[in-house]
Amino acid sequence: MAAGLPHNNAAGDDTMELPKMNTLGFYEIRFESVGGLGANLAGQILTNGLVLGQGFNGAHFSTYGSEKKGSPVKSHIRICAPDREVRTSSPVERPHLLVIYHHCLLKVEGTLSGLFPDSIVIINSPDSLEDVRYRAGVSSGIIAVVDALKIAVESGSRINSALLGAIVRAAGFIERQQVENAITNSLGRKYPATIASNLEAFSKGYERVEIKNLGYDQRFEYKPIERHLRFVHGLGYENAPRGGIITDFGNTIRKDLSASRQGIFPLFHRDRCIDCGLCAQTCPDFAFDWKMGLDRDGRPRLINQGPNLQYCKGCLRCVEICPVRPEKALTSECEKPDFKYTANIQLWGPPEALVSMGRNNDPAKWEKKDGYYWYRVG
Repeated sequence: MAAGLPHNNAAGDDTMELPKMNTLGFYEIRFESVGGLGANLAGQILTNGLVLGQGFNGAHFSTYGSEKKGSPVKSHIRICAPDREVRTSSPVERPHLLVIYHHCLLKVEGTLSGLFPDSIVIINSPDSLEDVRYRAGVSSGIIAVVDALKIAVESGSRINSALLGAIVRAAGFIERQQVENAITNSLGRKYPATIASNLEAFSKGYERVEIKNLGYDQRFEYKPIERHLRFVHGLGYENAPRGGIITDFGNTIRKDLSASRQGIFPLFHRDRCIDCGLCAQTCPDFAFDWKMGLDRDGRPRLINQGPNLQYCKGCLRCVEICPVRPEKALTSECEKPDFKYTANIQLWGPPEALVSMGRNNDPAKWEKKDGYYWYRVG
């Protein structure tokens, strides 16, 4: 085991040891997230608590795309003994502790890659631990589930503070007081008014996280390491796609931005829409569908079909710009965990607000459940 430097902790211990290390002497943590959920800041806070508070040596960095919100984000943390130098900045491929910031990321290939048989996996999800374990396909180790979004709404903070509380509880060796101090120091510089709400979320995340030590389950396959391979140019004038077609599935119908949403989505009310097109103009991902139809005067024109939620990352710009009054044609609504993220907005909202899903314009049959959420039954 690697020993840390003497430090001032709540328990009065003079040393702290890492529970496990890889062959290079590091305890490694990886956050899987999307831009806007606070994974980068949470990684900084956790590293500060471990290095400045507990006396370990360590490093933190994040990788993310060009967009500030909605693009994939990975945050990497390496912790080691104080007498060991950190001379690597490569991504964490085999995490001892993996944190998944949104349960929708479980369907993204590579999210769970590289786990050890005894790795800890923490997932932000409103579902039960058994349901999450089945969807994640974790074969062994420790799994922890916390509804960080619900805690964030209750506390008036962000989900990263609630997840930090769950991390401290599940990891076992990270001192709660040191992370709380790091949260206070980090937010106190620019946002002192948010300290109390974030500490409340941290405490609730620590108390509410559900943790289970899993026995090996052969139903689930081991997820191999996702290597970062050197790019090899394979296209030339002889085999390039005709017409300049984009063959990268990240830019075609397989693209899915549903994991970028933070529990809120734009609900389209067809009966209120005036087809002005402002929502389509402001949408950064061109998520709105249009079809030829007849306006209220019977004249042919393009009719707004609503946002395609497969491509919606939940920025809600369309809700803000909608000019319809007194009730907007786009409203922000909370998502439910049992929703299926399909390519059709018609799975949400009261039926009078939706375009018909039936053939020959026959009205679809709906059944009401839980307020304004409806399910198609025919």
